[in-house]
Amino acid sequence: AFTCLMAQTSFKQEENSVYTSLKDQSSRTYTPIQKQFFSTIDFLDAAINSLNSFNSLLKKEAYRIKITSLNNPTSSDMGFSLENEVQTALRPLLEKAKSTSPQKFSSVVSSLLSTQSKTGLGKSLSVVSPVFPTLLSLVGNLTVQEKKITREDLDSFITTTSKYFVQYEKLNAANNLLDQNIDRLNARMRDLQFDMKEYMLDMISILYKTTQRTSLKSLSYETLFLQYLDRGKIEARWETDVLQQTEIHYPSDGIKGAKDLANNLQKLFNDYQKVYTDNYTQIKTILQDAKKLGKNVNAQQVDASLKEVDELFNESKSSDVLSLRLTTLFERLKSLAATEQVALKK
Repeated sequence: AFTCLMAQTSFKQEENSVYTSLKDQSSRTYTPIQKQFFSTIDFLDAAINSLNSFNSLLKKEAYRIKITSLNNPTSSDMGFSLENEVQTALRPLLEKAKSTSPQKFSSVVSSLLSTQSKTGLGKSLSVVSPVFPTLLSLVGNLTVQEKKITREDLDSFITTTSKYFVQYEKLNAANNLLDQNIDRLNARMRDLQFDMKEYMLDMISILYKTTQRTSLKSLSYETLFLQYLDRGKIEARWETDVLQQTEIHYPSDGIKGAKDLANNLQKLFNDYQKVYTDNYTQIKTILQDAKKLGKNVNAQQVDASLKEVDELFNESKSSDVLSLRLTTLFERLKSLAATEQVALKK
């Protein structure tokens, strides 16, 4: 498949060949059937551009990288470092330890959290690695082994550290939900791409009667468009009477199929916007709640993270609609629908 950039290069006929071709129509006379096929080609050009752009939008790399990086236990982007808070809470217990090396124990805890930061990025702590239960088990064993460490010391450690883990669990839950929703959107995207390809194969089967449909199955819809549905190629076939040697009929469900493609893409984009808006709201709430955890939280750092997340989300949001160019797609659909009335009058 083409990348979004390649799509903008190959299919940017919206300012170039397509619009030039539409302009040239003023000096040509087309039959109603020809107008329907050419309008369909123009619609497909816009649809391919929109689909490829949407495929790129689903990644939203800058925004997703940022919200995932918040989940790093060794980072302080949430206004605190989980590792620092855990080590600080451990200090009173380790000061009472006699048979356990404080340095070694602290190193084990640090390794546990740093491993999580490398392998658990963007994943739930409870799913990838049960860090909190593992940590409680370590400290519980330490309490049993060291007589001077009391149950009150253990309870204090749990109370102090659990509130920080709760924030990470909330963040992980929000990010995991986003991952699940993006997987769902990607599945729908693949279905839409399949429908687009089938629609194009229907058109190609009519325009190229000697071409076997099965031989085209392996080609991407971008390749199909360039090789078989390029406006210039279709015009040339009509001008040389290649298409006039056999009777050509526009499919009765051709316009309905185009409407279904456009409307399904619009629905998918609306769902996509909701998914990211819901995640953005969740992330903002989690960051704002972090300020309430106590005096150890760096409120200025939280504000800085909030600002960065806000800027990334809004920058992405403002560019999404422009990139997808749904207005152009539905303008082309409207033009295609209008050809049906012309054909009926004929």
